Amino acid sequence: MNMNYEDRFRVNPKIVMALVIIVIIVTASTAVFFLTMWVNVPVGNAVVMVDPMAGKISGPVIGPAWTTKAPWVNAVQIKVAVDILGMWGDGSDRTADFPTVKSFSKDQLEMEIDIMMRWRLDASNIKQLYENLPQKNWKDDIIASIAREQVRIVTKDFNTIETIEQRDFVAQTMRDAIWNKISTSAPLAGAITDFEFELRNIGYPDKYTIAIEEKLVSEQQKIQADFKRQIVVIEATANAEKITIEAAAKANATVIEATATREAIELVLEAAGVDSSNETRVAELYLVVQTLKQIAPDIDMLIMAPDGTPILLPSPTG
Repeated sequence: MNMNYEDRFRVNPKIVMALVIIVIIVTASTAVFFLTMWVNVPVGNAVVMVDPMAGKISGPVIGPAWTTKAPWVNAVQIKVAVDILGMWGDGSDRTADFPTVKSFSKDQLEMEIDIMMRWRLDASNIKQLYENLPQKNWKDDIIASIAREQVRIVTKDFNTIETIEQRDFVAQTMRDAIWNKISTSAPLAGAITDFEFELRNIGYPDKYTIAIEEKLVSEQQKIQADFKRQIVVIEATANAEKITIEAAAKANATVIEATATREAIELVLEAAGVDSSNETRVAELYLVVQTLKQIAPDIDMLIMAPDGTPILLPSPTG
C-alpha cells in the first residue's frame, strides 16, 4: 500500500507522550541523584557515612557544615550537643525521660530517687560508638540502665537517716558510681564526656516523713529548752557573783570604817589625856555620839546629863 507524503511524516501522539515521560523521569532522577549527594549537618550534630557497597563507615563530619556523599551512602545524624536524661515522677510527666528510680536503704526503707544527668558525646569516638550501637540506643538503654543500677547499689549502703544527714555525700557517691560504670562500659567506648549528675530529690513514705517531722520538732524543742536552761544558769551565776562582790565590798567597807573608828577613839583618848581606867567609858561615849549623828543628822548640840545620858538639841529653824 502506498502512503502519501503527509502520512509518512505524521507523528504518533503516543510516541511523543512516551518520550516526554522518559525525559521527565531522567531529569527528575538526575535531580534526585544530585540532591542526595549533599548532606546538611546542623549545629550540635555530627554525621557518619555508612557505605553498604564498600562495607565501611567513615566520618564524622561535625556541624554546622555541608558535606557530599554518593547516593547509596547513608548519612547518619548523631547529636553531639549537651544531652539530658531525667528520671522522676510516675512516668506520666512529659518533662522526664523515665519515672523515678525506686530503691531501698540499708535499713530496708523504700525510697524514690529523682535524678538528672547531662553529658556530651566526644566527636573523636562517635564512629566507634555507632559501630558498637548502630541502633543509637546508648541513652535510653545503656546510660539509663547504668543509672538505675548504680543508684540502687549506692542507696543500700546508707540507712535512711544518713540519706538525710549526708545528702551531699550520697549525691556525690551516686555521681561517681554512675560515671565510673559509664566510662568503663565497652559499648560506650569512652564516647561520653562532660558528665554531670544532679540528685533532685529523695522521696520517703508518708508515715516516715511525718515521723521525721515530729522528731525534728522534738529536737528543736529540746534545743530551745537547753538554751533556756543555760540562760537560767548564766543569770543565776551572774547574780551569785553580784551578791558575792557586794558582800565583799560591804565587808571591806566595814573593816575600813572600824579601822577609822578605832583610830578616831585613840586620837580622842590621847587629846583628852584620859587614863586607862576611863578609856572604855570615853570610847562608849564616842560611839554613841557617832551613832546619834547618823540617826539624827539635824542635831547641832549634844549635852551630856550628869548620869551620862546624852541630850540632843535640834538646830533652830527659821
